[in-house]
Amino acid sequence: MRSPFFIFPFLLFLSLFSRAQSVHCLADRYSQDALFDSTDIQITTGVHYATSMRWPGTQMDSLRMDIYQPDPNIDPLEKRPLIVMTHGGSFAAGTREGMAYYCMEMARRGFVTATISYRLGWNCSLATDPCIICQGEAPKLRVATYRAVQDHRAALRHLVHNATDFGIDTAFIFVLGESAGSIASLSSVFWDQSEADAWCPTCVSNVGLLDTAGNSLTDTYSIKGVVNHCGAVTHVDVMDGHQIPVISFHNDPDCVVNYGTAPVINCLGCAAFYWAAGSNSIQARLNQNGVCTQRHTRQELNHCTYYVQPLLKKATCFLKDVMCDNCTALNTVEDFSIPDCAAGGTISIDETEPENWVRLAGNQLLLKPETKVSSVQVFDVSMRLLTTISTNSSTIELPSSLRGCMFVKIDAENHGTEMVKWCNF
Repeated sequence: MRSPFFIFPFLLFLSLFSRAQSVHCLADRYSQDALFDSTDIQITTGVHYATSMRWPGTQMDSLRMDIYQPDPNIDPLEKRPLIVMTHGGSFAAGTREGMAYYCMEMARRGFVTATISYRLGWNCSLATDPCIICQGEAPKLRVATYRAVQDHRAALRHLVHNATDFGIDTAFIFVLGESAGSIASLSSVFWDQSEADAWCPTCVSNVGLLDTAGNSLTDTYSIKGVVNHCGAVTHVDVMDGHQIPVISFHNDPDCVVNYGTAPVINCLGCAAFYWAAGSNSIQARLNQNGVCTQRHTRQELNHCTYYVQPLLKKATCFLKDVMCDNCTALNTVEDFSIPDCAAGGTISIDETEPENWVRLAGNQLLLKPETKVSSVQVFDVSMRLLTTISTNSSTIELPSSLRGCMFVKIDAENHGTEMVKWCNF
């Protein structure tokens, strides 16, 4: 008979291992539906996390983040998983406020979320056609990408260092990015310094090492999973040797960040900029490596137009499945059904949820003919109401006078609510 002095430590190990896997595998939390009202979420804006030289140039940028967390007076949990979010904009435009809606919705589901500013600009104006005007600046785009990774890692160090202040469980850190922000997030997760140096030999001399820019903090961390919205890795090889699950959402075709492997900003055959491996290539390599991954495809020639509500809900359940040690590989095309993970890990797919009942086509929203519209509201990226549209039509004209990227919220009596991201330049 084996000694009880051996059995007890073994059982203790199993208990601790199980607890590490299940501490956030909680019923009703981190699920497809919100747990908290928006009024229950504390928002701390303008948190300074780094000061870095802009490049090109010598101006110093003060980099800040906004942090969303369930009110500690309401939420019984002392520590919560963290999601760090990074906006898009071709490394030349965009603001951290562009991820405000995503931050709020994920915080309402029980996470701590942060949206970060990062250094922008590479001598290319997006008001012109980058493929025509900016080809000569292509080497600077590599430095701008590397620079964004520096800032992303500086933000992570700051959040880990100050985890107690914001109720963060540093054992469960996730990242979410959109477009360029997803390229930065994926590179931050998968790059080591040698891989970054091989990809951009001039970057260290221009802006320094990956992990020493912006602040002097030395806190370490590990990433448990990635939400990739229309982003890419610089090469699929950088994912080798990592066991980090990734869920991807992507248009096919997409000429800004390709669904497969191609140059970024590849519209009209432009091949001046660096090659990157998009969501299709990411899934293929992770499947080959035996890493849990999901890919959800919208078949539309566009960039980053996967429906907001299915994206949020699928992503939340994916992260919960990771925390519940229940991650399942999945590949869908034009499937906007909603998973049910309220009980703890995804147990079913509710195919009765709103499917493709609203579609964005230029400056028009095209609804299914039987849709009974209750209201249509247009918000800026900070979720400030810009205008309300009154209509009973299944074709809704969006106001062309509004410029930039916005969210359009459509409430329908027979379909529920959908949020569509609309950009008009």
